[in-house]
Amino acid sequence: MELHYSITPAHTRTWIAERLEQELLKQDQQQAQAMANVARWQSRLVGPLMFTLCLVGGMLAIYFPEQRFTPQKVITMAMFGLIFIPLWWRFSGRWIKHLQSRIAANHTKPRAPLRGLNQRLIEARLRAPLKSVESTYCLSFDEQGFTLDKACGGKSSLTWDQIVQVQETPYFYLVACAKMVNQGVACVVVKDSDLMPAEEYQQGLQAFLSQCPVAPSAN
Repeated sequence: MELHYSITPAHTRTWIAERLEQELLKQDQQQAQAMANVARWQSRLVGPLMFTLCLVGGMLAIYFPEQRFTPQKVITMAMFGLIFIPLWWRFSGRWIKHLQSRIAANHTKPRAPLRGLNQRLIEARLRAPLKSVESTYCLSFDEQGFTLDKACGGKSSLTWDQIVQVQETPYFYLVACAKMVNQGVACVVVKDSDLMPAEEYQQGLQAFLSQCPVAPSAN
């Protein structure tokens, strides 16, 4: 039995749109996790960092402008440290909490430009392999297996027992053997065809799917 169908630029645009939402969601989750980790470490380090900066800044203010150590400067630095440290622990809490809240608020702001860049990069990555599948196809199958002929060149043949995966998307079935799964490729069979009567195509498609040893799973 034979099934004839075509994969057009409209198909690939639809497929890209489906995959794009999934990829963007994954990117957003990964970015949110990374930002949460950064915010957590910034929140932990802001106190020690500001303490060190203030202490070192005070010491440098005493050291300059003469840029040399004298007994008086050493005593002044020691006195500054003895006064600064308890004052810091007494009064810095509210300031540090304010800085931590500002950091947390900054990380919760939407990153629209970054998301737009991610979207363009993902679209380009998805479009490159999909452009190569745009063509007219002839899917022929019998009791042993199937052969998928591509009009612009290329042929794939699998026996039924080689098939380990059949993924269903809103517009396609992706059929693959173990080797193809490892390579991230599949035979693409559309759910509807303009090259055959709709009823005849659907009957043939169901006959093809009934021969597959694994049931279609949602992608």
